[in-house]
Amino acid sequence: MARASLIAIALGALLASCAPLATPPVASDAPHSGGTLVLAWQEPETLHPFYSTGTQTNALVYRVAVEGLAGVTPDGVPRAVLATEIPTAANGAVRLDPAGGMSVRWTLRPGIRWSDGAPLTSADVRFTWHAVMTDPRVASREGYDRIVDVEIPDELTAIVRYRSIDVAFATRFDALLPRHLLEGADATALAAYARAPLGTGPFRITEFVAADHVTAERNPSYRVAGRPYLDRIFFRFVSSVDAAKAQLRAGEVDAALSLSEADAADLERESDIRVATATSPSVETLAFELARPGDPSAPHPVLGDVTMRRALLLATPKGRIVERLLLGRTRPGTSELPIGWAAPAGLAQDAYDPDRAKRLLDGAGWVAGADGIRAKDGVRAAIRVVSTSGNRLREQIEQVLVDEWRAIGVELSIRNVPNATLTGSWQSGGLRKKGDFDVLLAQAGLGPGSTDPQSYLAQRHRCDAIPRAENGGTGANYERFCDPQVDALLDEAGRTLDTDRRRALYASVLGTLNDRVVAIWLYDRGRYDAFRARVAGYASNGWDVTTWNAEDWYVR
Repeated sequence: MARASLIAIALGALLASCAPLATPPVASDAPHSGGTLVLAWQEPETLHPFYSTGTQTNALVYRVAVEGLAGVTPDGVPRAVLATEIPTAANGAVRLDPAGGMSVRWTLRPGIRWSDGAPLTSADVRFTWHAVMTDPRVASREGYDRIVDVEIPDELTAIVRYRSIDVAFATRFDALLPRHLLEGADATALAAYARAPLGTGPFRITEFVAADHVTAERNPSYRVAGRPYLDRIFFRFVSSVDAAKAQLRAGEVDAALSLSEADAADLERESDIRVATATSPSVETLAFELARPGDPSAPHPVLGDVTMRRALLLATPKGRIVERLLLGRTRPGTSELPIGWAAPAGLAQDAYDPDRAKRLLDGAGWVAGADGIRAKDGVRAAIRVVSTSGNRLREQIEQVLVDEWRAIGVELSIRNVPNATLTGSWQSGGLRKKGDFDVLLAQAGLGPGSTDPQSYLAQRHRCDAIPRAENGGTGANYERFCDPQVDALLDEAGRTLDTDRRRALYASVLGTLNDRVVAIWLYDRGRYDAFRARVAGYASNGWDVTTWNAEDWYVR
């Protein structure tokens, strides 16, 4: 039975733990230079910051080398990185014009150099905008497509002029590209950059060996004296979270990153391992493909029916999954924005009710066959779920769904693939980009380094953000959801700086997504990173990637 299956999986999973949610790192000795850290991580498809599809898989690696004008603090507040300050109207760096546009003046810190010794200038800011707008491999141009010009009156000043208000301007240029290296670069040079991007960060990436590792070495041109402390960081590619945990226990790696609540409970029992935690704006999600795979103009033969999607939501025991597989360390998901100033209050999805799910399907004409699986108009209710291979928690959740959904007459099969296959670019045939799935089990929510929901929601849910051949696969609307009313709401939210008005508009968008059951928000995700006790200097930041302050890391 479905319930028995869930109980069996839970008993076979990690033992329940009474440990507190967060185990702070032990007090560190005085920092000192030298040493190498080995991190267990999944292999990224690319290290080009603008070819990435927005997941932390790529960013966690390239961010040790590549910086932008701004980043984000552990409190979810923008922080200046290569800029001297965050532009605002109060400091005179943001100005609105009567025609409806705006200008944003960014001032670079003086004396910054790329890791090859070349000076960083405002021309690199202008070049980054041009590259984003002209390179066909860029994953999304959202926000940058509102820019009409980037003026560079001097080497440290870039004035970004927008044709319309961009409320998320502080999240643009979160990575800068080196003009002196990439201007006029041919395909070979661009491919080389995507494997070892040049940056201004504390480390420089010197080696990318497919299926094995990435090496990042200390950047001698880094702007902060005495940083980084480490000589190098070695990213060892692993096939699964279990492999990362085993290598961490054996001392073969120094850290296993972005773990689940259950993984954290397991590792907290180890005396020589510390688990750092933080709240996160991410949510584990079951995203429904609303279009026929391979044809975004036609509805999905099964999931194109909103009644079917609602029935699957009603047949998903989110509460029991949280309690038994995640040891009650989080809460069932309610929306795509679980925390932050724009998180909607009081929004929720339908609760678990498989009997109601059956009644809805009966009423919608989905008739059960001799084997118990329903069909309608000759279409069998058989779908597949896709996720990353080697993730035991996700595999356990999938097994629960197989049983629970079959109990209401829907056949679910499992097709898990390596992360690079799932999250790859349009050009490489990434399954998310191509829509080659029925249900996608993955992380959603604000991406690493993002504090403003406008850019994220526009990339995820606008009609023109559906990846297709005509737009070169840009955008991240993987569900192929298209609603002109949602587009209008997001357009209005992007034109006003009134925070209360924006919050109300986003609540309307998120409410529509729930009403249309575009996805099932399984549970709110925390940030859990496990380090061996010899590692110090790290600081949890649920709004950014784990390596956000890698310049401060050191070994005892």
